[in-house]
Amino acid sequence: MSEQSQPVVTILIVEDHPATLAAVERLVSDAFPACRILTAGSAERALELCTNHHPPHVVVMDIVLPEMDGIEATRRIKSALPHTHVVMHSSHDLPMYRDAAAVAGADAFVSKNKTFRELVPAITRLLPPAAPGAGTCG
Repeated sequence: MSEQSQPVVTILIVEDHPATLAAVERLVSDAFPACRILTAGSAERALELCTNHHPPHVVVMDIVLPEMDGIEATRRIKSALPHTHVVMHSSHDLPMYRDAAAVAGADAFVSKNKTFRELVPAITRLLPPAAPGAGTCG
């Protein structure tokens, strides 16, 4: 079948620290081998990827990013792409950040201290059920 009839589930990881990005990308790639994994080191690049390509199903978004922060990026993504889910992923696990993420439209919040326990389950809950062509992504 063509890719058009079997869309690939896409997960976008937005993280400005290269070592953290590499670790999260490896974790997500291992957990969801049939998914397309995109990465961005800034909110601006994430917005570009969201608007210039097939919109991701799930975005894993850091809060502290150069220039535009992840809260504002989440607000813009959810405004433009309401069906795209956002998992806020931050070391700033405080009520004020959780509240701001929720107001911006984030669907979940995972502390970086709990990445290896909670990130994959959070993404799994937000992926489309039995997405065609997605293998373990659905």
